[in-house]
Amino acid sequence: MKGDSVIITASPEDIEAILKLNTFSFAGTPLAIQACDPESPPRSFSKEVKRETKEKFKAILATRYNGDLKLLSLSALAQDPGLLEMGLGNFDGKTANKLFPAMMVVCDQFFKSWQAKRDAIVSVSLANNGLTNVTHVTSLARTFPDIKNLDLSSNNISDLKSLIAWRWKFRNLENLVLTDNPIVTQVPDFNVDIMKWYPKLQVLNGIQVRTPEEIAALIEAANSPIPISGPDFRDVGQVGENFVRAFVSLYDTNRAALLSNYYDSQSLFSLNINMSAPRDREHSTAVPAWAAYIKHSRNLVRLNHLGPRMNRQYRGIQAIQSTWSDLPATRHPDLTTEPTKYMIECHSLPGLADPTGQTPGGVDGLIINLHGEFEEQNSTTDKAALRSFSRTFILGPGGPGSPQIRIVSDMLTLRAHSPLAKPSHSNRGASPQPNIVAEPTEQQKQEILAKQLMERTGMTVEYAVMCLGETGWDLEQAFAAFQANKVTFSIFSEPFTMHKANIFQDKLPPNAFIAGVAQ
Repeated sequence: MKGDSVIITASPEDIEAILKLNTFSFAGTPLAIQACDPESPPRSFSKEVKRETKEKFKAILATRYNGDLKLLSLSALAQDPGLLEMGLGNFDGKTANKLFPAMMVVCDQFFKSWQAKRDAIVSVSLANNGLTNVTHVTSLARTFPDIKNLDLSSNNISDLKSLIAWRWKFRNLENLVLTDNPIVTQVPDFNVDIMKWYPKLQVLNGIQVRTPEEIAALIEAANSPIPISGPDFRDVGQVGENFVRAFVSLYDTNRAALLSNYYDSQSLFSLNINMSAPRDREHSTAVPAWAAYIKHSRNLVRLNHLGPRMNRQYRGIQAIQSTWSDLPATRHPDLTTEPTKYMIECHSLPGLADPTGQTPGGVDGLIINLHGEFEEQNSTTDKAALRSFSRTFILGPGGPGSPQIRIVSDMLTLRAHSPLAKPSHSNRGASPQPNIVAEPTEQQKQEILAKQLMERTGMTVEYAVMCLGETGWDLEQAFAAFQANKVTFSIFSEPFTMHKANIFQDKLPPNAFIAGVAQ
């Protein structure tokens, strides 16, 4: 990005094709495309030259890898014989800006999976490269985000701003070396910020700054800054329990019977896919294709026109049955033998429309939130795929000719699989306690502040608590700190016709924000 322009580097053939899109309308805005520096067109390299260059990079990287130490040494690149032979010995300016990202691309090609890369590379050294900042080597954080040891010794890093591009990156970093850099003497308290940036850091410049026990406590606090309570299930005459047990079984085995037992001509069903939900990468599986669900997904962020929004809300048994027949077969965990794979809440819901028309003030019903996972059977591969889901039901009494208990609304959200968050303590089976008005505790006050900051900024709980903690739990100071660490600008000067899209250049990482929230 350069101001309001996007600069693209491409081959001459691609440039010729891209230029044909000049003046075309994209999202309601005409594109303005022109070639840069037409008097000096980019050099065109044959496939053979590109292949030879890649093989040379591979050979250089192979000599710099120590399998016993799981160390990739990228130190003193300007003196590397192989790079000097290629005419790339000057590791500064334009050369470094092109050389290092290219090396990272080649590094990625050594590994077949993310886990294989994580197992092979634990430590990286960038010592003796004359770095004044990490601008030219920032791609290291994308290629090797899980390294535990990083050596930046004997460079020219003089302040924290020089490292800002790696702020809150390398979340598993345990050992950082910055010796023989001006920052050590010019910024005496640099370690305070460095420790905030890297929560698992144990050793800084050879000195232990945290114990493993302290790190474990910090991680626990970060993972659950506000304790997670167990589900609250307030049933009425076992209506909710009986419904959930019947629904889970029939949806897997006999969807037609499920429809006739609980749905009627006014029942509503909708499906939404959440592709950006946060996942536990340590335990998550590969994401299967969403093709079977896409055409029915009612994502109100992506669907901006009334027609598509209404067409993907299915009313009545016939419309729902037609939709369900398109969806893959499923197998949910058994509620009796695997209850921990579910989180279920149930509450009474007054004011539902009376289907008989006899009660103008409405009738009582139930709202049930069912969270869990299921196996999806792929008919083409015969392999089961795991998905996580949330399903919200509104139950009410049936009308004449309808089931005794009818589903008023059934909203299904699908996500890539990730285990459910475990409650900090269980209140399963606990009796509802009477409401007692009392002075809120310090923790409750902090919860309120965290929620308010989340609403104003779109940040996740973890980052909202982190921001408040660093500003003494002062809401306005925390919001000011958030604004200071975030710069927002639009890729187009005019709003889109179909939707408005902003691109953010953040000092905060993408996972600092709640998925789907427009900052």
